[in-house]
Amino acid sequence: MIGQNSTHANFSVDDLAKAKSFYVDKLGFSIKRQNDYEIMLESGAGTRANLYLKADHKAWDATVFGIEVDNVWNATKELKSLGIEVEKLEGTDEHGVMSYPDYGDMAWFKDPAGNWICIGNIK
Repeated sequence: MIGQNSTHANFSVDDLAKAKSFYVDKLGFSIKRQNDYEIMLESGAGTRANLYLKADHKAWDATVFGIEVDNVWNATKELKSLGIEVEKLEGTDEHGVMSYPDYGDMAWFKDPAGNWICIGNIK
């Protein structure tokens, strides 16, 4: 079945250098491969995200990339220490964390291209 295979995210950015600095230098992803038009990132857990350059990039108004973490509140503190602002959305606490009893805790921030990223400890 198709659903038994590995998955990856695939989304556009408007500046590969800024994206590389953000995802590699700040968030700690490694580069699986790259060329002049895209960067394939890999997490320590082995999952991947392909970021491709798009001249007319427009960020989605919803989450394009999710990162699973053990503790969302600790992760928001880490993001803040890196100069990354966690968004304060309706329903979030003072740290920008939203808790869903049956789903887990989540927080959102944006990359330099305006793409929404969610961190969560999804149940």
